[in-house]
Amino acid sequence: MTNDEIVAIINKTKLLRDKLDNYIQDCEMDYLSDKLSCVKKSLSDWSVGFYQPSYIEVRDCEDFVDGVLEHEKCFGLSDKCSRLARQCNKLRGTNLFEYYAEKLKDLYFKEEYEDVIDFVEDCGYELYQGEVGEKCYDYIEGWVYNFEDWLYDEETETIYDPYKLDAA
Repeated sequence: MTNDEIVAIINKTKLLRDKLDNYIQDCEMDYLSDKLSCVKKSLSDWSVGFYQPSYIEVRDCEDFVDGVLEHEKCFGLSDKCSRLARQCNKLRGTNLFEYYAEKLKDLYFKEEYEDVIDFVEDCGYELYQGEVGEKCYDYIEGWVYNFEDWLYDEETETIYDPYKLDAA
């Protein structure tokens, strides 16, 4: 099946749009959890998820800066976040360290978590509106890999009726 055929089926079927939305959320939550593991020991509280308030609260600024620098090695960082993390690292032991560590927390959360959260919520909104939007296209191939046999019968070369899938 071509991507256009797959998208046409998904667009007609609320069940499949919901499954695609859940797949996107699962993929990105796994990614966010991996990223969060770099700084988790430095946090006093956090909530990272979709369709809910998300935040991180730092308990130990020194551990947090170390965690952000570890994050950079594993996942990379934006240029702004990388520069600020290095500046914080240089300011250890000064009266400015905690101030800049707090600025780093805000920038780090915005660029590494909020952007992903906003993206996933935008994908969900597109799917809720009844169509696979541009933002969802990158996920279709991986998701359909699991469901292609379910949608397409090679023996008869037919695509299952998406309206019958809703009743299932």
